Amino acid sequence: MRRLLPLLLLVLIPVPSAALADGCPPSSCGTTSVAPPGSPVAFVRPNGQQGPAEAFSLADGNRSFRLPVGVLAADGRTYASTSVVKVLHGKRTFLRRYSARTGRVRSFTAIPGSWHVTALSADGRLAGVMQYHKRGVVVGVAGSTLRFRANLRGNWEIEALSPTADRVFLIHWNRTGGYTLENIDTKTHLVSPTRLDEPEEKMSGLAQGAVVTRDGHWLLTLYLKANGRTFLHALDLGSGLAHCVDLPLIGEMSTVGSTALTLSPDERRLYLASPFLGSVITVDLADLRVAHQAAFRPLAYRQLDISVGPSAAVTRNGRMLAFSGAKTVWLYDAAYGVVRKRLRVGSKIIGLGFRPRGRALVVLPAASKSQAFDAATGEKRS
Repeated sequence: MRRLLPLLLLVLIPVPSAALADGCPPSSCGTTSVAPPGSPVAFVRPNGQQGPAEAFSLADGNRSFRLPVGVLAADGRTYASTSVVKVLHGKRTFLRRYSARTGRVRSFTAIPGSWHVTALSADGRLAGVMQYHKRGVVVGVAGSTLRFRANLRGNWEIEALSPTADRVFLIHWNRTGGYTLENIDTKTHLVSPTRLDEPEEKMSGLAQGAVVTRDGHWLLTLYLKANGRTFLHALDLGSGLAHCVDLPLIGEMSTVGSTALTLSPDERRLYLASPFLGSVITVDLADLRVAHQAAFRPLAYRQLDISVGPSAAVTRNGRMLAFSGAKTVWLYDAAYGVVRKRLRVGSKIIGLGFRPRGRALVVLPAASKSQAFDAATGEKRS
């Protein structure tokens, strides 16, 4: 199984400048939002998943706080950023961890040198950090101190951390734009290829979006092949074994890239909601198979705006899924596997989330005040 040239793995991988020349899917470069089940805020990323973040209260729809360029942990509770300052004998980096619920600083780590945070463990306690040099990079893992560092020649990026950060998953880019997926053992410093479940199978494609389960078990990435077909690449972050699931989505970068990836609260299912392809796919993560596909009338292609990525959220009890495209929101009944409602708002949607009790959906339009809808009926609420 050989993978070629992914443009971006959301949240986890910075985009090499060369990759942007071929374009970027809306899920990677457009405005997107994250609202974990039960969270009181929706996190909006106006400049993509590696940019700054704005938190909006799901109680009243108002902006609560802003955070600098950084990374949101998979559990939705911790946000981390780095800032570099000059000191007497060089530079020092401050790695700050914020509460993603309040925006307050929880802790910070001072690291000698100039570093950038590019990944977090699922619980946010450990951070993958990098230094960039002319001939290569330095990869590190930081907790309360810098607990690991390794020098690597060439162009590397951190893809993800294992739950305990005993393994760092890496992408090694070559000069032609291709890459290999490897990992480094933080105890032995040995670099080895990531294990694949079907090593004889060859696959190629562009990464359109990704999500990490809140327990740190899976890194789930949606890929688009050259022929328009898609597959889900599921990397077990504990064992380091990669699996692939063929998907019934067929499209192009702009339409497939508008697909929102959302996990059920119990993390047994992954939903892939595609507003411009008219499909909601449910993947069973226990069996790694497509369990259900629901169809609905898709948005017209002329409504697609690549500056706005997909947003989706699920209620705390897992019953209802909401997802958006352009100026439209859909309510999907996960218990019955059907789209119940289609709602229109006045301007393009930059984010959404359910209030903690799950009875109301809050929609954040770009050019108007937030709107609330009943999660079951779609009727407007105050």
